[in-house]
Amino acid sequence: MADPRFYESARPLSIQELETLSGASFEGLAPDGVSAGGVAPLEAMQAGHLSYAERKVETPVAGAIVFTRSEFADDLRASGCIVGVTGNPRAAFARSAGEIYRLKELEAGEAQIDPGARIFPGAFISAGAKIGRDAIIEPNAVIGPGVEIGEGAIIRANAVISCATIGPRTEIGSCTVIGKSGFAVVLGAEQRIKVPHFGRALIGADVSIGASCSIDRGLFGDTRIDDNCQIDNFCQIAHNVQIGSGTVMAAFAGISGSTCIGRNCLFAGRCATTDNITIGNDVVLLADAAAMYDIPDGERWGGSPAMPARNFLRQLTQLRKLSGIKGAQGKKARR
Repeated sequence: MADPRFYESARPLSIQELETLSGASFEGLAPDGVSAGGVAPLEAMQAGHLSYAERKVETPVAGAIVFTRSEFADDLRASGCIVGVTGNPRAAFARSAGEIYRLKELEAGEAQIDPGARIFPGAFISAGAKIGRDAIIEPNAVIGPGVEIGEGAIIRANAVISCATIGPRTEIGSCTVIGKSGFAVVLGAEQRIKVPHFGRALIGADVSIGASCSIDRGLFGDTRIDDNCQIDNFCQIAHNVQIGSGTVMAAFAGISGSTCIGRNCLFAGRCATTDNITIGNDVVLLADAAAMYDIPDGERWGGSPAMPARNFLRQLTQLRKLSGIKGAQGKKARR
């Protein structure tokens, strides 16, 4: 599952090694010689790959190696999975998966740089990277191994890009970081454990990303920003987020993990979302809105938690009446 441009196989882990690293118990039921040679998400389980399950698995795959809780273990074994029982499957996975794959390190060496590209002094292009025709890489930018920068793209000074592809004519602002590990931390373990990430960040064509933004790579799959999106300064896009073409975000937007945002949306300043929600096409979020629920196509929402704008504005009107503040007079009084 891990893209070999960005990750390299460290070593397969035997069942005994998995038990030692994770603290899970395979109860001696694993066949001799079985090892985990890769990692895979629950929805794309593979034989010989390591996954974890915190819920009932609808389509288990025989030969997959799965950390899970005791209440789900028997069904997985009946389907031919090799099961490690633990009270915290995610923690067990986090302790083990980083030993199977590792992130490629920056390395001086041969990169594929088109003769028409402009590379400024101080920029570092790692071995294995590809820089397209007429691309511009400004001073002190860092381009990691396997990263692809499209034709005519501009990477401003001090930007850092790893585990990513950048589309044609896209501009990445100064001090922006793309492709870093997301903020996935196991709670409830004796120690806080960071979950390793094996995904990518895919940025489309004609995208503008401002200065000092952070766009995380996916946990297993991809974080994706489609063509013609405009992202302002100081925005945070978490792992596995999907943003449709033409969407615009003003400064200080914060998009939580696995949020799916449609096409041609408009996020005003300081908008935020909770994780794992879907925001439809042509949605407008007013300034300071905090989206906590799915939003249908074409709607305009505001407030925290966000609600349809007509309801939000009606509440504001009622609050002004209760407090005795009336429009501009209230503003003047507060000064």
